[in-house]
Order: sequence, then C-alpha cells, then structure tokens
Amino acid sequence: MYREAVVANSQMFANFDKYLSMRDLYFPYVGQYNHLSGNKNHLIVCVNGEISFLDKGWEKSFGYKKDALITDIKAVNYDLRIQLNINDMIHKYMPVYIRKLKVKNLSSHKKDVKIFFYHDFRLNETTVGNTALYHPDLKGVVHYREATYLFISICPEISEYTIKKKEESSILEIENGSLSMNPIARGDIDSAVSYNIELDGNEEKEFYYYIVAGHSFDDIEEKLIKLRADTTEHFVEETEIYWKAWLNERKEIKRSIDDEIKELYDRSLLIIKAHMDKDGSIIASADSSIFQRFNKDHYAYSWPRDNSFIVMALDRAGYGHATKRFFEFCVRTLTKKGYFLQKYLPDGSFGSSWHPWIDEKGNPQLPIQEDETALVIWALFSHYQETKDVEFIDRIYNQLVRPAAYFMMNYRDRETGLPRESYDPWEERRGVGTYTCATVFAGLLSASKLAHLTGNLDEARKFKDVAEEVREGILKYLYDESENRFIRMLYRDSSGKIKKDKTVDASLMAVFFTGLLPPDDYRVINTVNAIREKLWIDEGIKGLARFENDEYHRISEKYPGNPWIVTTMWLADWYIAVEKIDEAVELLRWAVKRKSQAGLLAEQYNPETGDPISVTPLTWSHAAFCYTVQNLNKKLYEMGI
Repeated sequence: MYREAVVANSQMFANFDKYLSMRDLYFPYVGQYNHLSGNKNHLIVCVNGEISFLDKGWEKSFGYKKDALITDIKAVNYDLRIQLNINDMIHKYMPVYIRKLKVKNLSSHKKDVKIFFYHDFRLNETTVGNTALYHPDLKGVVHYREATYLFISICPEISEYTIKKKEESSILEIENGSLSMNPIARGDIDSAVSYNIELDGNEEKEFYYYIVAGHSFDDIEEKLIKLRADTTEHFVEETEIYWKAWLNERKEIKRSIDDEIKELYDRSLLIIKAHMDKDGSIIASADSSIFQRFNKDHYAYSWPRDNSFIVMALDRAGYGHATKRFFEFCVRTLTKKGYFLQKYLPDGSFGSSWHPWIDEKGNPQLPIQEDETALVIWALFSHYQETKDVEFIDRIYNQLVRPAAYFMMNYRDRETGLPRESYDPWEERRGVGTYTCATVFAGLLSASKLAHLTGNLDEARKFKDVAEEVREGILKYLYDESENRFIRMLYRDSSGKIKKDKTVDASLMAVFFTGLLPPDDYRVINTVNAIREKLWIDEGIKGLARFENDEYHRISEKYPGNPWIVTTMWLADWYIAVEKIDEAVELLRWAVKRKSQAGLLAEQYNPETGDPISVTPLTWSHAAFCYTVQNLNKKLYEMGI
C-alpha cells in the first residue's frame, strides 16, 4: 500500500495511504521511531446509522495546497451523499499533527453524521507495555510508553471515546455506531474517538482532529496550552504562511521551462524538506509498506550517498542554510578512520546492514561503499560553491574533510592507483567499480580545493596529485578497448584472479557527471550509447533501468530491469551537457508523468502499468529530478534561450 501524501516538520512525520488512513507516524526524529509501523489509523464515517469505511464507495482525489506541505484531499460518497474536504498538516515547529475536516451534506435532507478516528499505535515500535487512557483535565486520549506520549483530541470537543485491548477491538464498537467510553487499557491496545455533526440540507461544517506528541504529561499539557490559546485555526494558518515563505526562498527557474516541470520541481523541494530531520539526517523514505517485502526492514535510514545528491540539489536551489545540518551530522557519524558505514538511523547510530566484515575466505574486509565517503566531500565543496561560507568549511575541515581525504588517499591499490574493493552504489556486489572510482576522483579533487580554501596547501597538493592518479587508473584499467566503453568493475573470483564485470550499468555515467571526463569525450559517448542500447526500455512507459538483468523487484525477464527516476535523470543530465535539450526535456516530462496525484515520485516503476514499485516517495528521486531541472535551467541561460 503505497503512500499518497506526507506531512512533516523536522521532528514529526506522517504518511497516508489511498484510503486516507495514517500509516506511518514518526517522532521524535524524522524516520525514527515509527509509532504505527504500517498499522492503520482509520477514518470512518457514519451517516444516519450507516457505517462506511473509506476503502469502498468513496471517490478520492489527492493533492496539496499550493506551495505548502498541507494536503488538499477530497472524498465523496455519492450513495451517502456526503463529501469530505481534508487538510492534513504538522505545525511548522511543534510536534502537532492537525487534520482539518469539512463535512458537506450533498442532499437536501437533514443528516446525522458521526466521524470516527481509530488508532492502532505501536509506540516505540512495539505492542509491549503500551497504555492508553482518557485524561479528564486535558479532555482527550493519551497513548504512552516510556518517554513517548501521543495526545489525541478534537476541536471543538470529543463526542465519544473508547480504549480497548486489541483482542476486543475498538473497531467493533465503531461498527456498532457508538463508543463505550472505556477509560483505560494496557498492553496490545487500540482506541477511538468520534465527533457528531448534524447537517441540514446542503450544509457544510468543519472541525479539527489533532495529535500532540511529547515526552511526559507535563510536556503535553504545555503544548496544549499554546495550541488552545493560539487556536487550531491559527496553527493551520501560520503553518501555511511558513511553507509559502520557505518555498519562496528558492532560486528562480526560467519561465521558458514547462509549467508542469516547475510545479513538480516546487513540490519536490517540499517533499525533500519533509524528509530532513532537525539533527541533520535525511531519510531515503518513510514509506514502511516496503517492510513486508524487504527482509523485515525499511528505507527510513540516512544513506550518505543519497544524502549527498540530495543536499547538492538543495544547495543549488538556494537552501544552503538548511543543508549545513547534514554536514554536521556527517561530522558526528564519520568513523575515526575516515570512512562512512552503509547507512545510519536519524539519531546517528549505525543502521542495519548486509555487508559482511570478512570475505569468503574469512579475511577481514571493510563493509563500505566508498562512494558514500567520496560524495560527501564532493557535496561539501558544492555547498561552498553555492554559499561561499568559508567559515563553515574551516570549522569542519579538520573533523570531516581531512580524515575522509586521507582515507581515500590511502585506501588504494598501489599498483593501479585505484581505490580498493568496496560495494557498488546499488549495494549488491563488491569490486573496484568505475562509478566508485569516479566519485573518489571527485571527492579527492574537492578535498584539494577545500584544503586550499582553509590554508592547508601541502594537503591540497597531495589530494590533487592522488586524484589525478585515480583518474589515470580509471582510464587505464576500467576503459575496455574491446568493448569501446567503460566496464562496471574489476573483481576477484574465488581463486583470487582479477576478472572484468562488463555488465552495462547506468551508474557508469559517473564518468561525466563527476567531471572525470567531458560529456562529449568519445569514451563517455561510447559508454552512454551502450547504456541507452542495453538499458532503455522501449515498451510500456519506457525509462532507463539500473543495469542489465536487475532482479530487484523485477517485473519480467523481457526487460533489463524496472525504470528508475534517478537513472533516467542521469541520462537527461547527459543530454543537457551535450546540448540535446529536446531529449532532456522529454525525459523530464517522462518523470512528470510518473508522479502520483499529489506529486510524489517512487523509486522505480512497473514498466508495463506505470504503477510505483518499492517505496513512494523516494527522496533521492525528487532530488534527482530537481538536479536535472537545475542543469537545464543553467544550460538554457548559457545558451541564451
């Protein structure tokens, strides 16, 4: 069940499915902890005693209010003659989720309407030791476990409530049309609250449902005092103003670029911002629907690779002040030996991994993807280019740039000058990859420039010299003359013999986008031609796959793999670089066609139906789209178009 809408504020994040159910609720970090873990917080409607869940009989449309991270959702039941207009939001800085509902009677006859809100929380991602109670002073239901408290209420007031053990289920009471007012339960529990409305013919009324997150009863009460003093209406109003002001900070995009492309660009910036935590991490996706299909794991992690591409897009959009926190997060998570591990939780702890620390013979090996270390330094120099904040660079140089650069400089094969083995960008195979080597070249060259900025001239020369050695090694060992293109990687077989992996892989486009070679170099052109020939999907929705015979969620062996937003945008970037503008714009329009109703981009798509596969949204997909739009914008200025 893919997500149709997201709202967030850097410490609280919520996802919604196509039935308007909240499916993920994160607090106190964006991406940690998920207090629903895919369970459904239902919205259920009762009209004149007839119960209606929103999975049947309702026509729904999903969108956002213009230039804001506030949903604009419409649901109509023509049999019941009832319409719901819904705005979901999380306050601009307080962990307060608000759902504004307008309920309209579409008939000329009076209707008695009851709206139920069902809750199936797993606080701190467990059903063990949860408690929920009705709080008479606060006038709402509190779910709590350890230092996590979720307070639920309605403005103007709750009509009914119930709290039950899951085995008894609050859903049964909802189906009977009334709640028992049971005041407390513990363990594996659920709850519900309701609001009663009398509507005359064609009348519309509105009310607010809200969840306040905190760490104690006192904390909840303090937040409620502010919410009720300022009013829910004001919270909604000031949050909408904030988002419009935030988006207005972006750098201008040329008017000649299609309106639909610009609209998705703006939406993508907001979606990216939603996935950024106050402490600097940026999660790949908060969509927990992947959980059952991904070895009981998810994408709510901070990958240095994804994040590097994301912050470069944000920096170029004009949000350098926001990306600083990511680099500070990197300072905290970089190992003392100068490399990043695979991925991190938003609190900075090491995330789950499938990379072994020993090889097949039991010898130690670093379980890393070296591009993640290299890209962070590349992204940091890009950050400086956009912000010119040398003071920030100087402050973190010793803690981030120097150890990472020395690691890249030393973690190399002395004979070839290339980086030693690590995992590829798709995290599936280990070797000496062209993509990874190109990112190390870019990382070392960026480290050299950052060293020069901070007065470390000897290091600047060292890092530059090694970058050139890596470049020479790539051209000598990873460009295959018999294939007339770059190969994916070198690797050692079980006997220790070095082999060539000649699989065509979209990540080979790193040889141009890292600046290793000009985009019109014959070796780049040959490689891109091979990528287009082997990975472009000619049927169905089209688009570019990751690599030949990509089995990750593969739909059919007739395709090389499924089309990804990221890889298709890399091809568009090359078209822009060689001034094939029409081809690039066509790929941007392809991405626009892939967006959901509300403007969300998935990781990959079914090549036949166009349905999203894996997670929706994927933050990197939105960043890749933004980066390509920025490349197009810059090129059009250069060409005077």
